[in-house]
Amino acid sequence: MIHQITLPHPSLQLFVKEYLIVHFDFKGYAQIPAKIFPPRPDTSIIFYPSQPLKKVNTLISKQIDMPHSVVQGQQLTNWHHHYQQQFTCVKIVFQPGGLYHLLGKIPMTYLLDQAVDAEMVMGKEVNEILQRLMDSEQYPEMIRVIENYLVKKYHKIKFTIEPIDKIGSLFTQPNAYHSLDFLANEACLSFRQFERKFKDRVGISPKLFTRLVRFNYAFEMKDENPNKDWLAIALNCGYADYQHMVKDFKQFAGLTPTVLMKEHDGSPDKLLGVNKVVVF
Repeated sequence: MIHQITLPHPSLQLFVKEYLIVHFDFKGYAQIPAKIFPPRPDTSIIFYPSQPLKKVNTLISKQIDMPHSVVQGQQLTNWHHHYQQQFTCVKIVFQPGGLYHLLGKIPMTYLLDQAVDAEMVMGKEVNEILQRLMDSEQYPEMIRVIENYLVKKYHKIKFTIEPIDKIGSLFTQPNAYHSLDFLANEACLSFRQFERKFKDRVGISPKLFTRLVRFNYAFEMKDENPNKDWLAIALNCGYADYQHMVKDFKQFAGLTPTVLMKEHDGSPDKLLGVNKVVVF
């Protein structure tokens, strides 16, 4: 299994958090396990150069056959991903607000909890990128394809960078829980203006986003430290107590912490020996 994270060129780091490439081959396996996929605090563009996956949400009785290229808004619900035997994923993960600017300031509320065909949002240009990724034989070449596209795309867009566009990383720093008043001040905005502009850029309120960041930090901490007790994890992640953490797990994953980790332990990446949370 290949799981590769690459940082973007410095000129893009205000907008793009990272690039992710995942590849696995389940040849010889009779059955491929599904992967539980709780919501993460990010928006993305995802390419599936080989065979796309199928997303299933049993709670709302919904199933989606994903297209080969996807624009994914901020997710709030829990899905199970079902994979083909050969699977490749190339994912552009954006900083808060990065996708908003790339798409010409389309409010991210329109993409909230949605994963839509990228061609519907971005036009025919994504088909050219997808074809180049399909033709690429090396992972660095795939990164060059998407990075060259992003550099040209952001260069063409005429927009003014506001202070709120420079504080996205403050939200996603592990265990760095800044108050919303502090973040609004850093953005040089009143609290009401800050909420409105943040929601346009991300799709949800800053309060809900910080809860999502904290939930993911707790999830990843337990995955990396399976012998650490849940109360210690809750306190390390800034929760007042264990029950507040359970509330977030139930809201975002639909499961208690213990049940979520049990399901996660049966995911494809665990079967292939990857001992950390892998997002694809």
